[in-house]
Amino acid sequence: MSMPYEGTPKDDLVPLKRFPNNDGLRAMEAGWSTTLIIEDDADWDIALRDQLQTFANRTRTLNNAGRNESLWVTSETPTHSPYGDDWDLLWLGNCAVPTAPDDAQTFSGEGSGDSSQMHYVFPVRGGMSCLYGYAVNPRSVRTLMGWLLDVDESTDFAASRYCECFRCIAVWPELIGSHKPAGPHSKDSSISETDDGWRDQGESRNIGNSAVLDMIQKMGHKGPWAG
Repeated sequence: MSMPYEGTPKDDLVPLKRFPNNDGLRAMEAGWSTTLIIEDDADWDIALRDQLQTFANRTRTLNNAGRNESLWVTSETPTHSPYGDDWDLLWLGNCAVPTAPDDAQTFSGEGSGDSSQMHYVFPVRGGMSCLYGYAVNPRSVRTLMGWLLDVDESTDFAASRYCECFRCIAVWPELIGSHKPAGPHSKDSSISETDDGWRDQGESRNIGNSAVLDMIQKMGHKGPWAG
């Protein structure tokens, strides 16, 4: 099922690294319909574009479910974002989510390394961890910036509390994950506990065809820590 939205393809999703302040201000000034913020060690499937198109379909269904007798709606009402307008944060990259409800929207891992991987899309009100990637819109970027500037806890926990008050939609397993490179564990994220261990090959949990590993392969990297 497809639904119309107002805007051009270039407005669909504008990726930025990190958040809060400078990127949030850029998003507000530009007025992008959807802004994706990702961690600098993030990874995703090479089929992410296709996955996001399906994810957008599911979020629009969730947005309309409360306004229609039938969950599967065929509304022709245009929206400003391909993900619908009734959301404040799309939590695309996480490491822990609440249990998906029975009426969660689903889609398989089409185009990815595991076509049998089932993804669940559903509203969340807190209970989230890790913030590898998430999206905001022109309205919510303002409220989220103000929220994050007034807390003294990690960004993911603060965003989780934000979702207790605002409308957030999550997907599990995540579409954007954290890449752990080959080599010493000390190269992992600075917020993670590391040890003296060694990783022979880079890895990204729940990512079928890693974009990072695909890029390294295409670059012909021959170093001792490929990936």
